[in-house]
Amino acid sequence: MRKTLAYVCFLFLAVAVAEAATGQHTVAVTLNYDFTTDGACSAAVMKSCLQQFNIYDVTTGTPVKLFSNTAPAGANGPVNGITGTSGQLSLKSGVHIFGATAQMADGTESNPSGSTATATTLSGSPASFSITVN
Repeated sequence: MRKTLAYVCFLFLAVAVAEAATGQHTVAVTLNYDFTTDGACSAAVMKSCLQQFNIYDVTTGTPVKLFSNTAPAGANGPVNGITGTSGQLSLKSGVHIFGATAQMADGTESNPSGSTATATTLSGSPASFSITVN
């Protein structure tokens, strides 16, 4: 009986781990931004400055914040190639529309639908697989 219970617990745990891993993705972004008007925050400048970029999933029309990326400290002109990567995110497979915002130090930010990009997330691999060949 203990072996059966241990086996059932093992199967339950294996399925739970497999389900937790399904649909997990990271999102990598590259941004270009002109800090000429709104300079980036720095150790010396903490007010009226651009603090970070926020990345949203706007696929459904309701923005869902995925992660933030700190602006390069002290930037005050055009900057290309600002990169950021999310942690593991649960995203359904299919086409997604992602939006990026610029957030000021006071918390105000631009429209999540103002700057968008489209990407397709693929489904995860099966949790288990077996085959018999005769």
